[in-house]
Amino acid sequence: MTLTSLPSVEVMQGFPDVKKINITDHCAGKNVILVGLPGASPPPDPAKQVPGYLEKQEELKAAGIEEVIVYCVNDPAVMQAWGKDQGIEGSMITFVADPAAELTKALGMEMTHAGPPSVGIIGRCKRFAIHVDDEEIKAVVVSERPDDPAGDDDPSATLAENMLEVVKKA
Repeated sequence: MTLTSLPSVEVMQGFPDVKKINITDHCAGKNVILVGLPGASPPPDPAKQVPGYLEKQEELKAAGIEEVIVYCVNDPAVMQAWGKDQGIEGSMITFVADPAAELTKALGMEMTHAGPPSVGIIGRCKRFAIHVDDEEIKAVVVSERPDDPAGDDDPSATLAENMLEVVKKA
């Protein structure tokens, strides 16, 4: 599956006042990075994933990025709490939820490796990042290997440092 544009799918933001957001409409006219993660606070997130995007905000803005959207196949209450824990309020980072994996499936990013379901992780998204400029997909990177389908051991492709390089090359 080659991605050229974002699918018209709704995600959820906030809790307890949940807003449904069409991801295509939300990204229209914007230069964004969409980051999909296997779960809220997945390894090695405490040290790298979201904190890296927080630390690199000024560089991302200088490269033309207006927003970093982070989502998981999770409910909006969990994403709201995780966003608070990560300190994203007032930043360029937005957390949204994809509780029914609709966006994940539409992007072809559902984790189908046998390993995660064997330990109860079912229907999650791969660890990926997509650079989107005005709804057009400019680049897609996925952190996965046959022995590491969630990208936990090597998330480097989806970290802020790599995505800055990806955006600069677009």
